[in-house]
Amino acid sequence: MDFDFSIDMDHRKRRRNRTTQSCLNCHTSKRKCDRKRPCQRCIQLGLTGLCVYEVDDPALRDDPTIDEPTRLRNRIAELESLVRELR
Repeated sequence: MDFDFSIDMDHRKRRRNRTTQSCLNCHTSKRKCDRKRPCQRCIQLGLTGLCVYEVDDPALRDDPTIDEPTRLRNRIAELESLVRELR
């Protein structure tokens, strides 16, 4: 009896190819991320400028419930706090 197996006998686990949903700060620190932009953890730590995601989707970043002037005021406040920290 001569059997010819053409099945690949590779028993290694296959890795899933998926992107990280959490921001890079939470991912590297292994902490819970609420996936907002910026996330609550980065806001509390004062790292709003460093809250970066692997896939930066502008549709997810822009919250349609907040108008543009409010969004800009919030961003200015974040940047001013970063400048104060750097002094």
